[in-house]
Amino acid sequence: MDIFVINTSDSNNISAELLEEFRHKEFSNLKKKKEHCLAYLMLDRILKEVYQIENREIEFINEKPYLKTKEKFFSLSHSGEFIVIALSDFECGVDIEQIKQRNFEAISERMGFNSKTLEDFYFDWTRYEAEYKLGAQAQSLKQTNCKGYSITSVSSNVEETFDIYIQNGETFPNL
Repeated sequence: MDIFVINTSDSNNISAELLEEFRHKEFSNLKKKKEHCLAYLMLDRILKEVYQIENREIEFINEKPYLKTKEKFFSLSHSGEFIVIALSDFECGVDIEQIKQRNFEAISERMGFNSKTLEDFYFDWTRYEAEYKLGAQAQSLKQTNCKGYSITSVSSNVEETFDIYIQNGETFPNL
């Protein structure tokens, strides 16, 4: 699985018309709408430029997005100033959350987590969200903290390998 971490700080330089081409649902919150559109714009760019996939048409099955061709499976998440895109040959899920102080004990208890620390809580929470996007219990997973964010990627493939690429300006330096 390839996991792309993209900083959204330059998204104001992208035309509203271009972003609107990648909108797949309605939003009342302008910030969420921009993040959604930017995530799909970057997904389209990565599919075209990294994987050379020509048909990048997306369909929704039970509200979950898929490439119509099923050449790759993907999952998207955004939090704070980052978007994360996971791409795999197998069903996958990804979640990113900005690590903030909060009453994690109460949330953990309500969710049935056994989190003893804030870091444990964010691992449990992002795993829960990523597995929800996967639609099943993970057969393999990768959890990492990056720049004050917790990221969890999960796969339906027990032998999945995980590579993380962090955007540096316009490029991904380790590709």
